[in-house]
Amino acid sequence: MRRCFSLFWEVILASCVVILCIAVFLQVLLRYALKVSFPPLEEVVTFSFIYTIFLGAAVGMKRMEHLNIDFLVKRAPQTLRRFFELAIFLGVIFFLVFMVKEGFVFVHDSYGQTTTYLNIPISYSYAAIPGSGLIMLYYVLRNGLSTVLGRKSLSHEGE
Repeated sequence: MRRCFSLFWEVILASCVVILCIAVFLQVLLRYALKVSFPPLEEVVTFSFIYTIFLGAAVGMKRMEHLNIDFLVKRAPQTLRRFFELAIFLGVIFFLVFMVKEGFVFVHDSYGQTTTYLNIPISYSYAAIPGSGLIMLYYVLRNGLSTVLGRKSLSHEGE
């Protein structure tokens, strides 16, 4: 059961990528083969692209596969290394809390606006910001606390 829940975000992400690919393929096919434009597909592409980006960032955080420039950390003495790791951990948490807070403001401010063709609330696309921020915050806390406390990383434990 835990493994199924663990793969939930990857399945959603893969679904967004499949939808994105199919929609772009259909746009190209309609525009160049049939010489017809279908504007609602633009909105499908936009939504799936936004969710692909933000869910991809969350899955990257889950797997601890984000870009990490640790040139200074690796060369620092052990006592300073722990300080740098803690500072980075707290900085990421601060950024993600800010992202979630401002993301909710973004969603709230766009409430009532809809897309032109599909009439979908714009706030649904902006919901990817605080949503992925919350997912990333969960994984940062789960993986980061174990690292900062000096234990083995939990990134793939039980998965």
